[in-house]
Amino acid sequence: MINSPDQFLKDYQQIFNNDNIAKDDLKRITGQLNILFDEAFNMNKDKTSELIASFILGTTNNRLIADKEAYDSYIGHHLETSNYIKSRDINPTFSKQVLANMEIEDFKMAFELDKKILVRLVCVDRLLNNQEFNIENIYFESAGSLINRLTQSNTDWSFLTDLIDKCLRNASSHLDFYYDAEHAIFKGKDVNSRLKSIEKFSVSPEEFLGRIMPNTTNIIQSFIAAGILLCLKPYENYYKQALSIIE
Repeated sequence: MINSPDQFLKDYQQIFNNDNIAKDDLKRITGQLNILFDEAFNMNKDKTSELIASFILGTTNNRLIADKEAYDSYIGHHLETSNYIKSRDINPTFSKQVLANMEIEDFKMAFELDKKILVRLVCVDRLLNNQEFNIENIYFESAGSLINRLTQSNTDWSFLTDLIDKCLRNASSHLDFYYDAEHAIFKGKDVNSRLKSIEKFSVSPEEFLGRIMPNTTNIIQSFIAAGILLCLKPYENYYKQALSIIE
């Protein structure tokens, strides 16, 4: 069932609520995505709409490439993590180690969603540059390949690709990222298969929770928000209200 414009606007407003610690960045990224989505929409309305909607619905040819279940799973885990944090003062078994593990899992799930979003963005990029593409093939490319496609594009995607921490992405995908409770710091190993090298690194909780995590989740939220803006385009009053939030 497709949401009403009223519900779309409410969902959109919720994305920019005061709980988001990087709200200004989220507004900026959403605005830049919206510009590119608008450009693609003006070039090919139907293809652009299907590409963005494929995150939830899949495509006409393949409904299985929809990623709504993955998104719902991430949201469920994220809420569990948030609720665990809120229980800090009343939960006698509250553990920083457990919380850190939950945050790491949150990051891994968020990045997997980022990768699925990158698939759609690569397709939008191909459309913008009048290049052929097949989302069913691009869907199976690695995160590194997708990022390289965007960084090498004639279209500037750096506002989004710069948000992705390559070191943490590699470490978490190989289960080489963990929280060292004794020293109160996140640690990991960056394994570079191409260079056959391994380097240790560390990240402070402040850096991980204050910059890296918000950047990772902002990719998800900005994509959803920019997609909602597309849905609201036919409804002038709703569209103007939504646009005013990020201007």
